[in-house]
Amino acid sequence: MIYEPENLKNIRAIYEKRDKWLIRLAFIFWAVLLFIYVNIVNPYVKSTIGFLGIVFGGIFVTSIVYFFTVSFILMRRGHQFRKMNNDIVKEYQENKNGELFLEKLLAMDMKPKDMKDEMTWYLNIATAFNVLGKRNECIALFKQLEEVATEKEKEYIQNSIKFVQEKSEKDDTN
Repeated sequence: MIYEPENLKNIRAIYEKRDKWLIRLAFIFWAVLLFIYVNIVNPYVKSTIGFLGIVFGGIFVTSIVYFFTVSFILMRRGHQFRKMNNDIVKEYQENKNGELFLEKLLAMDMKPKDMKDEMTWYLNIATAFNVLGKRNECIALFKQLEEVATEKEKEYIQNSIKFVQEKSEKDDTN
């Protein structure tokens, strides 16, 4: 992957645009599924009430099939990236080698599939900077992440900045 925290706003915009298209495609998928269901069952309907029952039943059935299918696809979407990222974090937790941790994070060949994974990757890089004593780079990265973070993420990032600054001040006094 390419380390470009200055482009995070553009990356967020790309993810948001792609997510809008995914929502449109998912709705089209649901509508096609409903259309197929109604056309398969329609020859067996003998009355208007039966047809309405089939349509509303079809909405219910296709919504269930759609929900599970789309949920499964979305859960699997970034699985390989998260697995590789988690393996690197576990390896770091075992050997506590910050240089190797940063090197492996920057050498990942899998790309995140959504902004949450992108944020996780950059937060891990900030952690590596902190472990290596590169506190200025760490804080600068946190501030760039803060610009594109959600409210929940902003709170975590702000607490992390405070922690790194306190640790830096503590190291300066020693």
